[in-house]
Order: sequence, then C-alpha cells, then structure tokens
Amino acid sequence: MIRDIAHLLELDRENQLSLLKAVPDGVAMGIAERHAGISKQYLDFIHIVGVGSTRRDFYIYEPEPASHVEQHSSFQLYQSASYRTLSGKSQCHPIPADAVMIADSGFAWRYCLCPSLGEKVFCLDMGGPTFETEAEDFFSFVANTVL
Repeated sequence: MIRDIAHLLELDRENQLSLLKAVPDGVAMGIAERHAGISKQYLDFIHIVGVGSTRRDFYIYEPEPASHVEQHSSFQLYQSASYRTLSGKSQCHPIPADAVMIADSGFAWRYCLCPSLGEKVFCLDMGGPTFETEAEDFFSFVANTVL
C-alpha cells in the first residue's frame, strides 16, 4: 500500500510524473466543493504533483462528469444498434450519477472516481460499457496503472 505522495514519487523511477503541473490552491478547493467526498488522495496528488500528460501520454486531469463519455465517438460507436447486433450486447448504462472522469490513456477507457462508492478508482470501458474497480485508492491506481 502506498502511504503518501512521497512514497508514490519514490516509485516513479522513470520520472513519468515530471511533466505534470500542480493546480493552485483555489482550483483544488473548488474541485473539493463541487465534488463533495472526492478522493483526498486525488486532491493531494493534483495539488502537489499535478495534472497533464505523463511521459507515456497518460492523462490526469481535473474532474469532468463521467456521463460526458456518451458524447465520445467511440462510446457512440460501441453503443450503436449495428454494433450491439454484431456483438450481441444489450444496451446498458452503468455509470453512477456522481462518477467523474479523472484520467485516460487515449483509448476506450476512462478512469473515474465515484464519491458515493468510496476511495476506489474505476475503469469506465466505453465498449461495454462497464464500470469496474481498477484500484482500491488513487495512489494505488497511479502506482499500478499510470507508472
């Protein structure tokens, strides 16, 4: 288990996080106000380490509603009647109302926090769509998925 940001940064031996830019106090406070119960680890991370693109083009950003994924062309393709007919999948939308996207790697996955479900980080797969646990907390997510 990752104890704190200092421990997390020790794991970043390839300096993947070095390109990220810390958000100002006011931005972090605004996020905390708009998204009551959002992960404290996430808030500390973006305030101390930052947001942006890692050296391997993994993007960590300020929260945006996970429901916005429905506007993404990949989501629309995967949810189209033609694709559902070919794949045999039924249409479902498992995205919790308070889920927010906070990271992605440019593919059909978006990584989310969901305050009503605790500290976990979830993977929103546009192809399902599915919304499944990726990590037990934000620091573990960074250590195991981003780095």
